[in-house]
Order: sequence, then C-alpha cells, then structure tokens
Amino acid sequence: MFKKNISVFAFLFILNSCGIQQKTWSENGWYAYIKTSSEKQEPSKVYEFSDGMIKMHGENIGYLMSKKSYKNFELSLEYRWNMDEKYNKGKGKKNSGVMYNIPTDSPDRIWPKGIQFQIKENTTGDFIFMDQVTAKVNGKLVEPGASVTSPKFSENEKPYGEWNSIVIKSVNGKITQFLNEKLVNECVEASSAEGRVSLNYEGSAIDFRNIRLKQISAE
Repeated sequence: MFKKNISVFAFLFILNSCGIQQKTWSENGWYAYIKTSSEKQEPSKVYEFSDGMIKMHGENIGYLMSKKSYKNFELSLEYRWNMDEKYNKGKGKKNSGVMYNIPTDSPDRIWPKGIQFQIKENTTGDFIFMDQVTAKVNGKLVEPGASVTSPKFSENEKPYGEWNSIVIKSVNGKITQFLNEKLVNECVEASSAEGRVSLNYEGSAIDFRNIRLKQISAE
C-alpha cells in the first residue's frame, strides 16, 4: 500500500458565478478502477498521493475517474514521466492519457467511452475518440470506431523528467487541446460534449499535479 498524504494534494475547481468560487478536493473526488477488478477502488490504495502530486505506477493498468460530470470547462494540469528506475522496468514508448467528456452512463472498462488527450512519446496531443465518439477535424467527420486517432498538428513535448502543461477547453462540442501553451489539436461538433474526467495509467510511471477545472460560460 502506498503512503497516504491527503493534505498535500488539491484538486481545484474554479466555478464561474457572481464571484469566483474555489473548491479544494482531495482524492475523495476520485475513484480508482483497475483492469484486474470490476469493483471501484479507493484511490490511495491504488495510486500514491504525496508531495502535492498523484504518482501513478505499479503492476495494474487503470485510471482515476472523477465522481462528478462537467460541461463547458477548461481543464488544466501538469504531468511528467517518473524516471525512478524501480518503476521503469519495461521497454517501449511511454504511454498515458487524460480522458474527458466520459458519459455518466458509460460503464467502467479499459478504456471507457469519451475523448482522450493522448500522452505518449512523439504523439502527445493526439485526439483519441473512444467507443463511437465522433467530431469534425479540419472540416471532416471522424469515422466512428472503437478507438480512432486524430493526430496532433504540432509538436511541443518536453524531455523526460520535465513537467509538461496541458490545457483542454471543451465548450458545446468545440474542443481545443494545448501542450505547453501551444495549440496542438482542435475539433468541433464532438458527439460527447460533457462528462467525467479520468487520469489514465497505462503501464508507464507518470506524475500529475496542479489539476484544475474551471467551468465556463458557453460561447
């Protein structure tokens, strides 16, 4: 079991209202799901919450899923590949992702319905449309499928061990994805325009921090 440190991790949601309201969330805002179990797991029993970070590593692939659903938002976070030798025993490209607009009625599985900001060596910023989700990219409708990739149009990844920033803006089906403050992908008319958020663990040790979600007015 990993060390538990609730107080140092905050999941911040900045909500638009008459005045800006800010809520702080511990790991109680998530549940964990792993491939080897059909039951929801306590986050701190699967992943490590410490030093203001979520550290995802271990034998079982899976994810942290937000308990709440969101529409019209800007999601920002930072990630880095954890280069500790004890967590890096496999070979191949490092792989992870942030999913969003996961419908509340979508069952837990590897991987659920929704849209993914791909985090993977040389392809970070790709859209991955899961389980028949579609959108228009460059004026063309993405063909529905189990897992359909729409490549990023710009590179902006940082070297191993450095923190990368991600911003995802989703408003009424129009989505933009930014990597280190550079626009790397965009689409319109996404068929899944609201839902939950997940941080994926796909076998490559990864750290996340400074996770914030700001609800915004529709444009």
